[in-house]
Amino acid sequence: MLGQQMTGYLRELDHHPSDPVWYRLVMGETVHDLNDFLGRRIAIAFTGDRACIHCGRRVKKLYNNGYCYPCFTTLAECDLCIVKPHECHFHKGTCRDETFASEHCMIPHYVYLAYSSGVKVGLTRKGREYKRWIDQGASAAVLLAEVPTRRLAGELEVEIARNLPDKTDWRKMLRVKDEVDVDLLQIREEVIARLPDTWRPYVLSKGIAVRRFRYPRLHDEEPNLNQVSLDKQTELEGTLVGIKGQYLMFDCGVFNVKRHAGYAVQISDL
Repeated sequence: MLGQQMTGYLRELDHHPSDPVWYRLVMGETVHDLNDFLGRRIAIAFTGDRACIHCGRRVKKLYNNGYCYPCFTTLAECDLCIVKPHECHFHKGTCRDETFASEHCMIPHYVYLAYSSGVKVGLTRKGREYKRWIDQGASAAVLLAEVPTRRLAGELEVEIARNLPDKTDWRKMLRVKDEVDVDLLQIREEVIARLPDTWRPYVLSKGIAVRRFRYPRLHDEEPNLNQVSLDKQTELEGTLVGIKGQYLMFDCGVFNVKRHAGYAVQISDL
């Protein structure tokens, strides 16, 4: 990509859990390695076009990180129960897509503890835990329980969230250094001790280990947390100093790539 220009519709960042995490920029069918561009000056220009990441229809406004309004209001992956799994309504016969539910919700899920902006509880489909942790910018994470459905995972998350946060503060997450001095195993034991007996059969007891992540960053200086929105400014130009979660960190501010999924941009390596 050196000295070149790329034009395409953004998708959320792809990544691999190496050390440090290896990031790839996805633009349609094209994928570009990002880590090599730390320290380089990059320009991102919004062309004015937006297209739904599901159906591809060009629209003036996108919802829920990249969907057109019809898709947002009809797709199962855009239903409220995705962000509030304990409110799953599959058993009521009102699911938007039973095939989607069978493949994504009625399967084993993990409930975990992670350190991103602080210690938090979260959930994810079994087998997708590394993607989930990196998307959240977790510096460390450990599995806590395995349950058979997404709804049960949501109910357990709500139970644990009585004492721990279940959301990430992106500003604090970007400030956090990768070497976190927190004993997640001890906190895990404390969480388990507070659980009602009905949840104990789901608690994992074998092969439990803390997984740690290091993210690509040039230096340990305080990041510029001015968040850039292409809806408010159509161009961004700055030196890429770090990547964490779904954020590109520039010397002039931070750019949430997932938030701009479906936006057509031209990216230049200056």
